[in-house]
Amino acid sequence: MHKRSISSVSLLFASVSAILGSGWLFAAFYTAQLAGPGAFLAWILGGVAVIVIAFTYAEISAMIPIVGSTARIPRYTHGTFVSYLYSWIIWLSYIALAPTEVQAVIQYLDYFFPHLTFAGGGLTDTGYMTAGILMLAMTTLNLFSIRWLIRCNNVFTVLKIVLPVFLCLVLISLYFTPAKLFHPQHSKFLAYGMHGVLSAISTGGIVFAFNGFKQACEMAGEAKNPARSIPFAVVGSILICLVVYLLLQTALFSALTPANLKHGWAHLSVPGDGSPFAGIVQQSNHLWLMPILYVGAIVGPLAAGLMYISSSARSLFAMSKNDYLPKFFEARNKHGHPWVAVIACFLVGMLTFAPLPGWKNMISFLASLMAASYVITPVCLLALRKQVPDYERPLKLPFVTIWATVAFYFCNLLSYWSGWYIISKLDICLVASLVLLFAYHYGTERGRLLHLDFKTSVWIWPYFSGMALISYLGSFGGGRNIIPFGWDMVVLFVFSCVIMWLAVKYCLPAEKTKRYLDKLKHLQETH
Repeated sequence: MHKRSISSVSLLFASVSAILGSGWLFAAFYTAQLAGPGAFLAWILGGVAVIVIAFTYAEISAMIPIVGSTARIPRYTHGTFVSYLYSWIIWLSYIALAPTEVQAVIQYLDYFFPHLTFAGGGLTDTGYMTAGILMLAMTTLNLFSIRWLIRCNNVFTVLKIVLPVFLCLVLISLYFTPAKLFHPQHSKFLAYGMHGVLSAISTGGIVFAFNGFKQACEMAGEAKNPARSIPFAVVGSILICLVVYLLLQTALFSALTPANLKHGWAHLSVPGDGSPFAGIVQQSNHLWLMPILYVGAIVGPLAAGLMYISSSARSLFAMSKNDYLPKFFEARNKHGHPWVAVIACFLVGMLTFAPLPGWKNMISFLASLMAASYVITPVCLLALRKQVPDYERPLKLPFVTIWATVAFYFCNLLSYWSGWYIISKLDICLVASLVLLFAYHYGTERGRLLHLDFKTSVWIWPYFSGMALISYLGSFGGGRNIIPFGWDMVVLFVFSCVIMWLAVKYCLPAEKTKRYLDKLKHLQETH
């Protein structure tokens, strides 16, 4: 059993560290390309949506504080099949995060060492070797004591807040005017309308940037006082980082010149586009900022990657605990770390660089994967209220049916805004997960013991097929635009309400869920 040794502040720092990874180096730039000055609105809308979703995580993680909670709790509410499918989605979203942070570091290093990446961001042989060294270093650190890891992360997190804020304040003090904030270079505030703003939330890096709030939930089983510390860490991390990202967007707009916007917002360009803030610092001729920027550009992503490897390993560990993978993934070293899972995450992570070349390609795919992984939490929240209404809840959300349904709708919007092109790739991953599930179920002795609970998965089939159809007929990312912009979100709202009703109706019987939770509580009390 894991020791409860992590304080509220350390949990907060873990989430802040994950949120302030590579997102601060790129998201302001790509969001500006998609939304123009409307990027400010995109950050605020994205932050509000994530906070609404995050509160559903906070209630469940405080109620059932276990390691790898997001992968394990769906089994208690909807059984094996739904749990396996979402465990796979959650793990996929985690496994690509550490490589994405490493990709960010390499793209910034490429500014000075231009043989690490190709023009599109793909890694050269030298770049791939560098990525391997960085990934191996983060993996090795994850095999040591959790206290040591958290202590290091706390130091890194202070730097990750201070350095970007300092950089922002310098650029703002040098170049800021109100006109540059809302109409840089005399452009319209909503350069591409609300369509551009909403696209920017999913594909500009905003969803990716805020994803780190889940770190506190994944470590709930190691928190000293989960009832207080989980809500504090989850919501606090989002609010702190929203302020930092708004400062970064302000600094970027303040420092832009007419030459940067010569071809419009969609073709916004700075020297060395692969490392936007390095280009901004260079063109401003304040090169004394470059060392400060690069400390942040290396420390920030690598510290986030350190935590993401930890979370991906815990997710794999949780899948094994649920009997979805061979038992050897549960092996832990003397420090309590699931060392087999950590090494497996390193090996699979190294394979993600080739099919997703460049930071932008990585986060565009990850955004939809992340939004898909969020969906199950509001569903579990409502199901648990139905199944175990009298269970102790340290945090209890008001108007829970409305809250959970709105959170579910927001999850679907975040996924939909990423576009048909991305969602179609996500569907391929889901098919692959089904192949693996049935191969494990029918091909191994441990797998054959699993009862797949097909009855409680009846809502899954119309959900994923419906999301694919709406995306294909919609107006985002290669959709056919048969359902026009505006009406597509009305259709998605009605669809979300119907699916939520189905998901809660077809959950596990209350007695079975209660047995799961009573057994879990007994295990926690006896260790």
